[in-house]
Amino acid sequence: MTERTRLVLFAIATVAAKSVDAFSTLAPPAAKKSSTNAAATAGLFSGLKRASLKKQLIEAANGQDEQLVIQLVDELSALNPTSFPTYGLGGFTGDASASTSMSPPLDGEWRLLFTNAKDAEAPARTEKKREKGSGGFEDEVREGVDITTGQRIDAEAGQCINYIYAKGEKRPFDQLEITIKMTALSPTRVRLDFQRGRALNENAPLPFLKDFRFSFPPALVGDVLSLLRGKDPNVEPPAFFDVLYLDDQIRAHRTGEGKLFVQRRP
Repeated sequence: MTERTRLVLFAIATVAAKSVDAFSTLAPPAAKKSSTNAAATAGLFSGLKRASLKKQLIEAANGQDEQLVIQLVDELSALNPTSFPTYGLGGFTGDASASTSMSPPLDGEWRLLFTNAKDAEAPARTEKKREKGSGGFEDEVREGVDITTGQRIDAEAGQCINYIYAKGEKRPFDQLEITIKMTALSPTRVRLDFQRGRALNENAPLPFLKDFRFSFPPALVGDVLSLLRGKDPNVEPPAFFDVLYLDDQIRAHRTGEGKLFVQRRP
């Protein structure tokens, strides 16, 4: 092979190599664009499905359809847009590199939309109603009494106030508030330590019951009971809940006792 032929072949190989490099450089953006489009389409589909499920959930909650509510919450949990619900709760950041400008998702006011925990409004259930087809009775709110149940969360302080407001001539009280310390144990689990309560009742038969305040046992007592049951209070404390779904309108969580709560922003 002559020197001239060798130089020609070398030049051809060089041009071919540069062409391959150029193609390799151009290919990733095209692939990236395709991937971005696919992600956008998937995101749009998820958003539409989420909106539909939320609408159905609100309707089912208003109708107190427990089985349907549970089913819809299970479906929504797979579309939960908030991967770190407990961020900022009492300063909790976990191991995530979340933006410091992110607001604590749990913070603010919530109104109870549905729960299968009968004790959530137990203090307001003073009327006995016979269950159909049984010899037993079930407590319910007295007719003519309007009950508002909700929660105010101060995420920065790691504290919430659960409240029940009652209106109507036959109301058993005016207002009941329970102050609870909230501690994030993971990105989705929150420990609850009940601290104190206050009950207001202007119609109370005794003066000291018009504004009655009380305290709960210290958290240490519950921790000892958990240890005696063979549970780690840092993982499964006496009272806790796991966030199943959370966005700027709806929140669903399940307690350690398996009770479901669905709440909504007022």
